[in-house]
Amino acid sequence: SWLYDEDRWPSGSAGGKVTVDPQYRMKSLYIFETTPEKYEHTDDELCVFSAELDGLKLGEYEQIKPDNVKGVKGRKILQFRVIPDKPNSNYNGTTYIDTMSTKAVDKFIEMTHEEYKKRCGDRLGKSIKGIFTDEPHRGHAMDNRAEHDGVISCATAYTDDLFDEFKARYGYDLFPLLPELFYQKNGEPVNRVKLNYFDLTCNLFVERFMKRINDWCNDNNMIFTGHVLHEDCLTNQTVPNGSLMRSYEQMGYPGIDLLTEGNRCYWVVKQLSSAARQLGKKWLLSELYGCTGWQFNLRSHKTVGDWQALFGINLRCQHLSWYTMEGESKRDYPASILHQSPWYKDYPYVEDYFARFGLMMQQGKPLCDVLVINPIESIWCRAYLGWAQWISPVSPLAHETEGAYQKLFNILIHNHIDFDYGEEQMMIPRTSVEKTADGAVLHVGEAAYKTVIVSGMITIRPTTLKILKEFRDAGGKVVFVGDTPKYVDAVLSDDPEKLASECIKVPFDEESVIKTIDIQTVTVNNGNGVCKDVLTQLRYDKDSDIYIAAFLNTNREEPTGKVSVSMTVKDGYEPELWSLETGKRYSIPYEKTYRGVRFELELEAAGSAMIVLTRDGEKLDAPKEYETIKEYNINGEFEYKCDEPQVCVLDFARFKAGDGGYSDEAESLKIDRKVRDHFGIEHRGGEMLQPWYAKLHDKKVYGDIELEYTFNIEKMPEGDVYLCGERPEYNAYSVNGVALSCPDKNDFYIDNCLKKMPVPKTALKLGENKVNIKVAFMRTTNIESLYLIGQFGVKLDGHKRTLTSLPDKIGFSDMYDYSMPFYTGCVTYAIPNGKFDMPKGGERVILKADRYEGGLVKVGKNVLAWEPYEADITDAIKAGKDIEVTLVGTRRNTFGPLHLVPLFHGAYGPGHFVTGGGSWTDDYNLIPEHLGALTVKTVK
Repeated sequence: SWLYDEDRWPSGSAGGKVTVDPQYRMKSLYIFETTPEKYEHTDDELCVFSAELDGLKLGEYEQIKPDNVKGVKGRKILQFRVIPDKPNSNYNGTTYIDTMSTKAVDKFIEMTHEEYKKRCGDRLGKSIKGIFTDEPHRGHAMDNRAEHDGVISCATAYTDDLFDEFKARYGYDLFPLLPELFYQKNGEPVNRVKLNYFDLTCNLFVERFMKRINDWCNDNNMIFTGHVLHEDCLTNQTVPNGSLMRSYEQMGYPGIDLLTEGNRCYWVVKQLSSAARQLGKKWLLSELYGCTGWQFNLRSHKTVGDWQALFGINLRCQHLSWYTMEGESKRDYPASILHQSPWYKDYPYVEDYFARFGLMMQQGKPLCDVLVINPIESIWCRAYLGWAQWISPVSPLAHETEGAYQKLFNILIHNHIDFDYGEEQMMIPRTSVEKTADGAVLHVGEAAYKTVIVSGMITIRPTTLKILKEFRDAGGKVVFVGDTPKYVDAVLSDDPEKLASECIKVPFDEESVIKTIDIQTVTVNNGNGVCKDVLTQLRYDKDSDIYIAAFLNTNREEPTGKVSVSMTVKDGYEPELWSLETGKRYSIPYEKTYRGVRFELELEAAGSAMIVLTRDGEKLDAPKEYETIKEYNINGEFEYKCDEPQVCVLDFARFKAGDGGYSDEAESLKIDRKVRDHFGIEHRGGEMLQPWYAKLHDKKVYGDIELEYTFNIEKMPEGDVYLCGERPEYNAYSVNGVALSCPDKNDFYIDNCLKKMPVPKTALKLGENKVNIKVAFMRTTNIESLYLIGQFGVKLDGHKRTLTSLPDKIGFSDMYDYSMPFYTGCVTYAIPNGKFDMPKGGERVILKADRYEGGLVKVGKNVLAWEPYEADITDAIKAGKDIEVTLVGTRRNTFGPLHLVPLFHGAYGPGHFVTGGGSWTDDYNLIPEHLGALTVKTVK
């Protein structure tokens, strides 16, 4: 078991319990740019400056007394104030913690970690492995410029001893230079005040939050893991934290967070794996799969996990599994990797795959001897008031550095050159140079490098220059790519250019970089040259004397075709293909080359391959290759069975409060908001007061309300019918005036919150039916959709629902076409044996599921979760058996969002269920859910 250190996120406030005391609350240093006429003195004022300003260009400035502001002529007034965060519901009525404050963090540890210790101390370090922290941060960083009535304002991170620490660490006083932090002195964008400020606030957060918690974990035999806030680019890191690589040192199992399905920020994992290699940390965590939505299928679990595993992630923190999906929980960044999803029994197929992947990527060490100096401090030294909009860069200077950073990454990684990042501060205490017969090796902690690249840097540390010079003088290879840094610690200097003149300088283009480095250990070529869709990693395990090479096709739509793979390895090794899906091993044809071995590889769309090269290869079978004799499609309609009852979603209602009249009909979550507006209560959502807090502090009954949902019946349902809804103990449910009850509280539909209430057949009628709910409304009351389940079909007309009959047989088109628009369970087709040609002689019959939409497909017990979606059905055909093909659904068309426009988004969270305007339709906007097509190949 693992512990979580917070009520929600970000970690640090203990659900607001720490920051009930104002001294522990996060505060910010605000600047207000105004005029003498508009200036107003405030009690929280820190100081006032008059300044010559032309946009961001800062001329002469001086600190003045508030009483002298009115006498200032021809200058702007810069008012600096220290303002605590405003209380909000995300922290249950308080604020976030000052993570740069020792006393605040100690209070958090006292109220969280020590409380865990009191309650389960004998299990710590035994059955409880460690503790997870989620998205802590140190506050804003001159982002989010605002202007109101001619007054410009902006905030940046602050703690009570900021100025004392600044002077102690950098030898000069920040206080009289505050205007230079927010503006560009004499129009010069680079400034050491900015650099030192970001360096300090990053280090204070690491020292006072991360390190203190890590020390507590170490003292209590616990492992500290999790991730800090925002990683996707250098600006993402800088705004809330600084340099994330520094935090990884203070975690037993350092981790990251990769949200959404489309995130391809590969460098996030590369930064983590670089720090871990240098620090000697074996386990790398990723919180992955969040914000992907109910339609996220098993293939997508593979594609998102694959590249992270290839770059080093071996501790998968899957997002997420629910204890319950009651109330707002069901929209908390689904889908759930538990019984709420119809594919959960098949999920071992995914985890077995990644278990094998993770095992292989722990063997030996990567053949990685290139170090790239991380240029994040070149972002810091050029920040200014409004340089970012929250975590997104606005500044052209930031975009310039971001572009160079990503460009170099892509040049190296897509040309199959492995490398690590070097964080300048982290390098200082753990770097040494070893002179060798063929040059030199730069040791950074437990990692070693033969080539160092400097690229995209505006400023560089003097300690880094010293390291590079020592490495160069010993015979090491130092390459300056593109422009040479012009600053040392944000001060103009010729030293970088002098060193660059003694090293290798190349233009910032792909050909020059690759030609200069010339250390590719793996090449993957198609007919047009280097196959850049394929990512690779090559490792060597000296104990077993084997090489391990991982290959991944990042093109999720197209297969690679046959590509030629050359690997630089010692003589005498033979390649084997190790299947990550099955664990089986195969010999593959190869040829020896002067560099090592060459073989051909073909990867399906989003496909992967694990190659092991060994001297002592066993005699293994080669992967089977078949010649297609005949290919044909299976068409028609077939008998079928469903593993769940059919469902009709009731998500439109009217409401009335007290003795008032009914409102207009609206979707249930919008009704919930209208009711809360009526009673003056905040809306539910991702930042609402937590239910546990509301139950403790707001027990008021605001008033009685009644809800009315309607549906039509065209054909009376067969068998039992149930209405499934939440909290029947608090809500009085009825159908057409007939009261419902919940005889078995343990009988539920999909999730334990959706209690099944039998609907008497006598309560139903042809035509319109009404479902009513009466409830004494409290803050903790949830107005949600209802689910009518039984044996019936559903027809839709806009958002009107009509129960009808189910078809006797169905085909492969959308479930909507067969009166099952909301059904998301498993549908098994019985394909008669006679539909298939009987195999002759050595022929085999392969069934392929083409173009399906859903969680996965199963043919008998064979799981077809991703390409090639094929199953061998020869033995079943010969035995005269019918073939069962199962489409395993996803819950999108049951739990939504059901009215979102457009149909697919890049991320999914609570807000996507309550959109409006052009992002909403009252009609049901459902995703495709179908088998699509079945193709049969007779092969030999």
